[in-house]
Amino acid sequence: MLINFRFKNCRSFLKENILSMEATSDSDLREINTFTVNENLMPKGENELLKSAVIFGSNASGKSNVLKILTYMRNVISSSGAQFPVVQANEPFAFLQNAANEESLFEVEVIQNNTFYRYGFTILHGAINSEWLDRRTERLTPVFKRMGKNIEITGLNKQATSLINISPTTLFLSVANNFQLDIAPYINDVLNWFKNLLIVFSNNANSLDIYTVNNGKYREEALKILSLADIGISNIKVVKDKVANMNDINDVLRFNTQMQVDPTLVGQLKQEAADLYNIDLQTQFDIYDENHNVKGHRDIMLFKNRGFNSEGTERLLLYMGWILAALDNGYVLLIDEIDAKLHFLVTDYIIELFNSIDSNPKNAQLICTAHNIMLMDEDLRRDQIYFTSKNQYGESILTALSDYKNVRKSDLFSKKYLAGFYTKLPDMKQNN
Repeated sequence: MLINFRFKNCRSFLKENILSMEATSDSDLREINTFTVNENLMPKGENELLKSAVIFGSNASGKSNVLKILTYMRNVISSSGAQFPVVQANEPFAFLQNAANEESLFEVEVIQNNTFYRYGFTILHGAINSEWLDRRTERLTPVFKRMGKNIEITGLNKQATSLINISPTTLFLSVANNFQLDIAPYINDVLNWFKNLLIVFSNNANSLDIYTVNNGKYREEALKILSLADIGISNIKVVKDKVANMNDINDVLRFNTQMQVDPTLVGQLKQEAADLYNIDLQTQFDIYDENHNVKGHRDIMLFKNRGFNSEGTERLLLYMGWILAALDNGYVLLIDEIDAKLHFLVTDYIIELFNSIDSNPKNAQLICTAHNIMLMDEDLRRDQIYFTSKNQYGESILTALSDYKNVRKSDLFSKKYLAGFYTKLPDMKQNN
């Protein structure tokens, strides 16, 4: 579970911004769109979390960057200690002369294994400048704290700690298990939270593998959603030219990580992944006679016969695996431009799957970006709606609708958004 994500001086964001999944005191849709966590982990009255959050904003306002920064944080952790550490690819704010000489901050507050964790680090000049991990079951206590080369570890004396040497481009969190420390369970909790963070930025064929697990459980659930969407697909089947072994799977995971770090490598990495095994999805359509009786079926491959299915259908088929896996396991799912190529009702339905007691009993969380402002008016609380805007200096700012004063529940949020009540919008009606 994600509580808060705090970041600073990265990509288009200069000042500290917070994406918070903490629910406000607003009673609107509380029973459906929020859930309560143990009072030992968060104080009573402040222990409600949101099941979803949707970020709206004009083009180039920074909404995708919010997800990309959290993705980058995950990638720094997963690749720390590698030959070409991702930490050196940090992107401080580009439009301030001295921003590169200021720290970039990344911090999350999460709940994992019934424990509250606060983990974060700062990067300066391509190196780790500081790093920390705190935990709470009843009270907040430090697990470790690092400043430059110096590190303090709970339960370990200074002499023993001095024997631990870490590269400036390596996170202690990523290599702590090499030292067989008593804090290993806490380290693993945080590592597992990031490992289970599901991120969707583009149509990724590797998500199709999800339909093959749990004896096809997700496949059956996907077919129910396809039926509701009235797309016409009666069956789906994952087809591989080559069965992947464990080395292939590890390569695919590496491919996914790289894809989200450096977009310039997309073409090369797509070919690299294609060499592992060719995966496709066979979609089946019913064939009818003149009396509308089913007389057979026609099989259409999603990629091999690309163009038969719409781009929206392709996107939905690739999304659903991640969505169903998140709901089934209680994971956090990030989707960029969730409404791209999808009908409004389909997008709204996906969000409703998370804002539900029945379909989301494990309290999975969805954080997504969107353009379709009609979603603002569809069963979202004010603290679930975020806006990104960019000032005249190119700096992005993230703000929750609940932070604005004089916002009524009865307001048509989309209308006020277009009128510029919440954030500045481009003036496309100016005369030349």
